[in-house]
Amino acid sequence: MENVKLKIIKKKDVLNFLDSLKKEYNILVPMEKNGDIRFSKFNSGQDIPWDYRNTKISPKEIFFPQAETLFYFEAGASAPSNRSRVSIPINESKDSTSETNNEQRTTNYLIFGIRPCDAQAFSLLDKLFGGDDFQEPYYLKKRKQATIVSLACNKPQITCFCTSLKGKPDNEEGSDVILFDLEENILVKPITKRGEEFIENLNIWFKEAKKSDVEKKNKLMDLSLKKIRSGVNLKNIKEKLDEAFDISFWNEIHQKCLGCGICTYLCPTCHCFDITDEIDSGAGASPTPEGKRVRCWDSCMFPLFTLHASGHNPRPTYKERMRQRIMHKFNYCPENFKEIFCVGCGRCIRNCPVNIDLREMLISIDLS
Repeated sequence: MENVKLKIIKKKDVLNFLDSLKKEYNILVPMEKNGDIRFSKFNSGQDIPWDYRNTKISPKEIFFPQAETLFYFEAGASAPSNRSRVSIPINESKDSTSETNNEQRTTNYLIFGIRPCDAQAFSLLDKLFGGDDFQEPYYLKKRKQATIVSLACNKPQITCFCTSLKGKPDNEEGSDVILFDLEENILVKPITKRGEEFIENLNIWFKEAKKSDVEKKNKLMDLSLKKIRSGVNLKNIKEKLDEAFDISFWNEIHQKCLGCGICTYLCPTCHCFDITDEIDSGAGASPTPEGKRVRCWDSCMFPLFTLHASGHNPRPTYKERMRQRIMHKFNYCPENFKEIFCVGCGRCIRNCPVNIDLREMLISIDLS
């Protein structure tokens, strides 16, 4: 049955394939910028780094930007003005007005080449922003307009531990289509109904996969799975953390932390944010000051995150803030969403300036 669904496209044809979709989709692909890989707008002739390990900044910024203007208003007005709500697309500045407006008229997104762990993270954010109790319209609008095409991992990094969190190199959760790099060819597997329709509508680009293609894919995935040697036993982690709020472990583990917040900013599932109103008192010839409401990422690792207007801060030191981060992902989220909000991508481990290792922390909690 699997062979019937699997397709093949020549790797050399992928750029032309994407180029043919530019009028229908805002296409985002992994692209190198300043030494880092980041998802950016696809341009004709642009090559795709098929062997990239992962982006440094999580692709969550596609649907949940680091800074997003929610709406404009006139200062002193009783309600927001009738001006259009603005959501600046990923990696675009407001200075590029004409290009931004053109992209906003194109309603569909194609996220091409995302790693499976990041696609899985989208499915977790969906539970938060699209749950029964709360619907976040800005995230959901972009999310519902997006087709997610993931790229299976042939070369996991030594910091990857996705297999401890229901993941694997070819995990399908959160993806509409998954790709497998077979060197000269790309094996294509539709996953969702949207993915099946996407491939079917573009069937001219694909051929039926051969048995040898499937066998090569299976061999590559078996080898990739064996390369993930890092693991953490998370069985009953929520229950263990229920009893661990006051253990001495928290007095020790935070000692190296700088409170820089890089672990949360790079995490594909962290979602804390702040909302501010910015007023421009000199808005052109208008006598009425104008403003905008902006949402931007925040971090539980920052000292101002829980500072009350009274001056009291319930998390005054790194100890309480470190504990909050761990408890949120591995205790509070399982309680509220029945899911651990971590996908084992290893970004926080690779990029921590003082080498704090989340895996070691979780193992220590298990042994405490």
